[in-house]
Amino acid sequence: MPEEAAALTGIAIRAKGHWGYSEEQLAHWSREFLTVSPDYIATNRAWVGCVDSQPVAFAAIKQEGNELVLDHLWVLPEYIGKGIGRELFLHAARCVREMNRSEFSFTSDPHADGFYHRMGAEKIGEHHSDFQQRVLTRFRYRV
Repeated sequence: MPEEAAALTGIAIRAKGHWGYSEEQLAHWSREFLTVSPDYIATNRAWVGCVDSQPVAFAAIKQEGNELVLDHLWVLPEYIGKGIGRELFLHAARCVREMNRSEFSFTSDPHADGFYHRMGAEKIGEHHSDFQQRVLTRFRYRV
């Protein structure tokens, strides 16, 4: 799957761009957190959602200290609302459970907060992102 890094980066950028962010903002964010490298895929747990053998979404969990973090969950705009994000989220949760862990945390784009609430995630705080120049919601999901 490391060979899919460019495709996954494209999914992340298009998914983030769906919310009306400027090209300049997307380019800035791409350099920091939207780009997925082959090394990232090789060293973290990542899953791709496909339709007709084409990648349309992906999710990734990474270890940060003793905590598991949902680091990516992106769905191409034309597939939002079709259940692919839900399936990837639940698959990540099953994998976390198989790792004998009870939860994972993540920071959400404000546009995705409703989705994570519907999935059963619990708001545990807020994170002021200097990089993004806004407040992001911190969530925890118990598996």
